[in-house]
Amino acid sequence: MPGADHLVICFSQPSLSARDEARFRAALDLAARKTFGPAISVVRLEGAGTGLVAAMRDARDTGAQHLRIMPVGFPMAANIRAWLPGAIAHFAATEGGDMRIDLADLCNIEDAAQALVALSTTADAQDMQAVRPSLGKPGWQFLPDFDTHILVCTGPRCAFRGAGTLHAQLKARLAKAGLSDRCMTTTTGCLFPCNQGPLLVLYPQGAWYHVPDQDALDRIVCDVIAQGGDAPDLRLSERPGRRRDMSHTKIERIT
Repeated sequence: MPGADHLVICFSQPSLSARDEARFRAALDLAARKTFGPAISVVRLEGAGTGLVAAMRDARDTGAQHLRIMPVGFPMAANIRAWLPGAIAHFAATEGGDMRIDLADLCNIEDAAQALVALSTTADAQDMQAVRPSLGKPGWQFLPDFDTHILVCTGPRCAFRGAGTLHAQLKARLAKAGLSDRCMTTTTGCLFPCNQGPLLVLYPQGAWYHVPDQDALDRIVCDVIAQGGDAPDLRLSERPGRRRDMSHTKIERIT
């Protein structure tokens, strides 16, 4: 990659444990340092932690002149492939200044599949007859004891808009308010109103909220969840027009 003085590897993986994510980040960083000398950043397009925008800002603020963005996915989802170039171009136009930014092409699906299959054929194997059969703990058959369910969008677009740390901040704020035992928090993929992210949804209220900063999060926890009130200026409105009318839809039972 001639000319680039900072490499940002952005990987996409909707579901990873914290341990596996740390291993994957470390492996990507190690692999990149074997072939790329200058500064390297590794970020995830969805989930918690530092996002792509923060990494690009950091590169800009530390003096990068030519930034290369390298997406990694197995495979990268089609909607991310379509959205990512425009989002990076928006950053370049609004915040990039004089820094040159380019986006590396993704490896094609066929090459990725061939590499993964080749790795699996040489991997160690475990005999399943030696493993104790199990479908999980007995307690996993019961509903959790919460009265409020909070969905936190950590899809790539909300993460691009700063949602990477929202779930951790929410859990910390709920604990501080003494609400952890009442609230079940769940991270999700894309919830669709991406242009209004970061966002969360409360159930059983069915209310959607824009969470632009810590003050907004405090209001949602204290005024909405704890006190049963509302924050109208943060609440997302319905889409223009009416919802789809299902009253005349004939549903056929599947037999």
